[in-house]
Amino acid sequence: MHDGSATPTRLTRAESKDQTHRLLLDAAERVFVRLGYQGATLDGIAAEAGFTKGAVYWHFKNKEALFLELLAQGMRGSAVDAEQILTLLEENPERLDEEMGRWFDRFDTNNNVPLLALEMDLESRRNPSFAALLEEVVGKQHNVVSQILARYFELMGREPPMPVDELAKTIIALLRAVALARQTRHSATLKTEKVIRILLGMPVAS
Repeated sequence: MHDGSATPTRLTRAESKDQTHRLLLDAAERVFVRLGYQGATLDGIAAEAGFTKGAVYWHFKNKEALFLELLAQGMRGSAVDAEQILTLLEENPERLDEEMGRWFDRFDTNNNVPLLALEMDLESRRNPSFAALLEEVVGKQHNVVSQILARYFELMGREPPMPVDELAKTIIALLRAVALARQTRHSATLKTEKVIRILLGMPVAS
């Protein structure tokens, strides 16, 4: 229990700026997931984070820039997680199926990246500048997933069921389709892990 005798550590200006940046991104994720890109506003994101709208503009040029950074951050995090699994298990390939399966499970059930990417898909139909950015972001996502899959099959000593490039596109499309379906009440518990495990030739629980 804190007795109040210690003086709270004062954040440096850089630390305070970084903290505010993270809080704004966290709030933006909640708002974008709840309301979608069109429904979200900078005023709403600022209120969600407990800051003024001016604070949002201090960190982000506009809603588009905020959304894109949030999406890129999520993609980087998922890619880093998978890379760490593969690196740690290079000497224990017998555990790759188990660990990669868990990664896809987490990505599918605890990650908002597919839903945010879907929002980007929808917005690109209305916003020409978003369409160009979408191509770049999707290209990076596809390259990361392709590289991870290629390393996975190499370490496992197995041939992929289809060219890795096509497999990556299939998995990404599946995750986005399920993210869209989950927005309906009857599909809220829909999951993709079994389909992905089958695609990758992993053991599937009965």
